[in-house]
Order: sequence, then structure tokens, then C-alpha cells
Amino acid sequence: MSAAGDKHGFSSPHAPGWLKLVCAVIWFLLFVSALTLWWRSGIPLRQLPQLIESWLQQFGVIKAALIYILFYTVRPLIFFPASLLTIASGLVFGPLLGILFTIIGENASANVAFSLARWLGRDLIVAGEEENALVAKWDRRLRENGLVTVLVMRLIYLPFDLVNFSCGLTAMRHRDYAIGTFIGILPALIAFVLFGGVVAADNRDRALTLGLAVFFFLLGLGIAHLVRKREHPELGDE
Repeated sequence: MSAAGDKHGFSSPHAPGWLKLVCAVIWFLLFVSALTLWWRSGIPLRQLPQLIESWLQQFGVIKAALIYILFYTVRPLIFFPASLLTIASGLVFGPLLGILFTIIGENASANVAFSLARWLGRDLIVAGEEENALVAKWDRRLRENGLVTVLVMRLIYLPFDLVNFSCGLTAMRHRDYAIGTFIGILPALIAFVLFGGVVAADNRDRALTLGLAVFFFLLGLGIAHLVRKREHPELGDE
């Protein structure tokens, strides 16, 4: 472990700079290619969940689930909106299986993005800390309070990939990030799967499904408030 790794309590792979640059360029070209294909298709983002549903329905449940989870896992490479895939799972698999498959895919996706950001960009942050005491202070604080920080960021619905990549750049323990993510994404995940399931539900179940979706969405915000209040009791006096 390097001196920087000892200082921040984690070990990061020190690949040659040229290799990281090549990987970053390939990643950028992949993203630009995907963006260009989507732009040329003229397909509005709001139609993507239905298109994904139509495409996956040609496979059996098991194959469709494997394809869905695999695509969710590599989704950060092209910045495909996570919320659209989550909604699509409700359309394709229904509420229960949709929640199960999305939990697997979304957690895999989050950890892939975190690991990629840490591998490509963490060394740059460490180098910057040597010149900026404020950056070093915040980095240390994130390492000490990583789990709660990630939990709150997930519960208040900050942009999914922004949290994934930005956390990977910090000294936050991967374990804390993974646990905070697993717990913190559940209310929004369930809510968005149910929102997708509203379309596929029978008329008699549609109102219940929608009500549960709204409940879980608001539940996340409520839990976030309680966590913040517990960590910072002074907020309760405002």
C-alpha cells in the first residue's frame, strides 16, 4: 500500500497512467457513440420503458431477467438513466419480481460506477489533498461518516450516478458505500418499480399500486429527515 493509501485507509490499484487514460478515452467514445445512436433514433426518453418492455417480452422470464440485470450493471458506462430501467422492470416483471431484479441490478450498477471512479480518478483527488487542506478535511470526514452520508444522499433522491461516481473519488470505505446504497435505494427503487407496475396492473389494483408507490417515495424522504435529525440534533430546533 502506498503512503496515500495508508493515509486514507484504503488500497487503490495503481495501474499505469497511460492505461487509465486509454480506458477513459474508450469509455468516452462508448458514451458518445451511445448518445449519437439515441439522438439519431429520435426516440423520446419517456418512451424507452415501453420499448424495453416490448424488447424483453420476447424472452422468457429468466432470460429477460438476466439481460435486464446485465444491462443495469453496465448502464453507468453510457449513463443510461437508472430511473427508466427501474420503471421498465415494473412493466416487464410486475411489482414483486421487478423489485427483486432491480435490487440486484441497481446495486451491481452502483458498485461498478463507484469502483470505476475510484480506479480512474482517486489518485487525482489524493494529489489535490496535498495542496488543499479543505479537500483533505472533507475527504477524512466522508471516510469517517461514509455510511450515513450515502444513506442520506440516497434517501433524498440525489441523482443516482452523481452519487455513484462522486463517492468513488473520495476516501469513503467501499463497504460503507455498499451498505448505505443497499439500504438507501430501497424506498425509491420500490416506488419507481410500482410506478411502472401501475400501467401493467389490473384496473382494480391500479389505485393500490399507485398509492403504495407514493407511500414509499415519501417514506424515503421521511427516513432521511429522521437520520439527519439523529446525526444533527440541532436541526430539530429549527
